[in-house]
Amino acid sequence: MSWLEILLFGFSFIYIITNHITKINLTTMVNLLALTGFGFLMGHILFDVTNWQLYPLYFFIAMSWTVTIVGILMRKNDQIPRDNKKKIAIIGTTAIVLSGMLMLIFPVYEIPAPEGEYAIGTFTFELTDPDRVEMYGKHAEASDSLRRLRVQLWYPSDQVNGYKRVAWLQDGIKLSRSLAKEMKLPFFVLDHTKDVLSNAYLEAPISDDKDKFPVIVLSHGWMGFRNLHNDFAELLASNGYVVLGIDHTYGSQLTLFDDGFAAELYKSALPDRDSTSDFLDYANQLVLTYAGDIKLVLDSLESLNDGEYSKSINGELDLSRIGLMGHSTGGGAGVSAALNDDRVKSIFGMDAWVEPLGMETMTVGLSIPALFLRSEQWEGGLNDNYLTPLVQASNDAKLIQIDGTTHIDFTMSTMFSSLTGIIGFTGKLDREQSASLQHDYVLEFFNQSLNKEN
Repeated sequence: MSWLEILLFGFSFIYIITNHITKINLTTMVNLLALTGFGFLMGHILFDVTNWQLYPLYFFIAMSWTVTIVGILMRKNDQIPRDNKKKIAIIGTTAIVLSGMLMLIFPVYEIPAPEGEYAIGTFTFELTDPDRVEMYGKHAEASDSLRRLRVQLWYPSDQVNGYKRVAWLQDGIKLSRSLAKEMKLPFFVLDHTKDVLSNAYLEAPISDDKDKFPVIVLSHGWMGFRNLHNDFAELLASNGYVVLGIDHTYGSQLTLFDDGFAAELYKSALPDRDSTSDFLDYANQLVLTYAGDIKLVLDSLESLNDGEYSKSINGELDLSRIGLMGHSTGGGAGVSAALNDDRVKSIFGMDAWVEPLGMETMTVGLSIPALFLRSEQWEGGLNDNYLTPLVQASNDAKLIQIDGTTHIDFTMSTMFSSLTGIIGFTGKLDREQSASLQHDYVLEFFNQSLNKEN
């Protein structure tokens, strides 16, 4: 909470008490308090970030100012009637309590700065796959509709002074309102997240501390989006990795392209399991589409390394050290890509949904280092019947469960509301402890399997 917001709460409380218990008339201290409060409000609007959670408080302060101005214009010097004092107290108290509750339920969290030695640069770019026609969305299978992706890059930097710190949600209010719609919430309820800043700086120069940095491709799950895993990307970038986060078009909550086209989640890509007899066919197509997106990103790395998408990168990517990381559908896609692409040297999965790939694929096993984290929620589920054989058939794979977690705990969903744990959306394990465990596993795994100088 900013100091201006604290002043707004403090003023409102003092105004209510002063107005209710004193016998001072409208032209004295009550006037002064009302005008001062309105000054705080205007300062907040002009110089701070306004939050919808404080709208009740804004209303009360504006109301008190209006009443004061009207009284001054009418030269009304009488004391405020006792009944009116009670009404002001009730309205003000309600505004304070309601705004306070909303700030607690929908707080504007800060993303903790990662503890790596590097600062972080970032930029986004787009890719078009010349070999794949889009299978989803309103232009599905049109001969001129090729598969397009939005990709964000995070990388280590030595110098960020003078560069703009970017927002956590790169697609801003359009994405937050798409999420609110998906959750059947009022359209504005998640608007506060648009003001959350990441720890990355736009187009900051890549570090010259090393000649080359290992590369990790990060893939979100069904209905997710790339910034839902910002914490992992920033953690890795601050520790000397270049991370590419994919927005899987039509599998992402929203993908906003440079030309203004917004590809919304295409729900028909993964229909309801219980009412769809060929559900696994749909699931297989979705996972393989994600895997195709990963391949496209891998295919683009040489051009990226040559500075085609940004002059911030100029040969610093070590294409001999490439890892994959994914959640849910993105984790299953990573397994598929790793099984079929020898450019991949290690893979980290979080509740990796490998069931759609089938048992025959699982028994082939991985020949590269692999670590899979499983939430307690997914323990004993259908996916275990496929993930366990994969781990057993692989040369160097481990499966670790984090108790007290749900499938959603592998994302930054707790940034949207403090209620996620209360309503069972996330698990019983403290969110900071859960994130710390995950971050430790991620960093240790890639440090051991990937970050070794050739």
